[in-house]
Amino acid sequence: MKRRSFIKSALVVSATGAAVTGGLLSSQTVLAASHEMDLTKAKSFDEAMKMMGATDAAESDMIIIKAPEIAENGAVVPVSIASDIEGTTEIIALISNNPVPYAAKYTMGAKAKAAVKSRFKMAKTSDVVAVVKANDKFYMAKSNIKVTKGGCGG
Repeated sequence: MKRRSFIKSALVVSATGAAVTGGLLSSQTVLAASHEMDLTKAKSFDEAMKMMGATDAAESDMIIIKAPEIAENGAVVPVSIASDIEGTTEIIALISNNPVPYAAKYTMGAKAKAAVKSRFKMAKTSDVVAVVKANDKFYMAKSNIKVTKGGCGG
């Protein structure tokens, strides 16, 4: 083994271990639990919410979505989601009008700050819906983004 690849591997392992013990990552995230539903199979927003068991999610103003009102390019739409709800353990991003609405799922440890940033591909003008799981309950917020140039095959 080359020295450089050994050092790189050692750094990755130690950083992951520190994140797990520090509560920034849960062991479920690291081990990628295989028993969870595959939300990529959902073909509609309602189907994805049903698969998660979040059909009764309450709207919350404690979930903040920051995204442009108008996205000039649907291929790269920057979105940040933050939750001020105590006990947030998951943030799930859904894009209601995409062919596959599931965009991302983030699992965080108990002491982690519940805030994420990403870039999503949007087929057309749509609501970006943030579903937050906290204390075994679901909450949601949405933000409408107008797409002027398609991202999912457009």
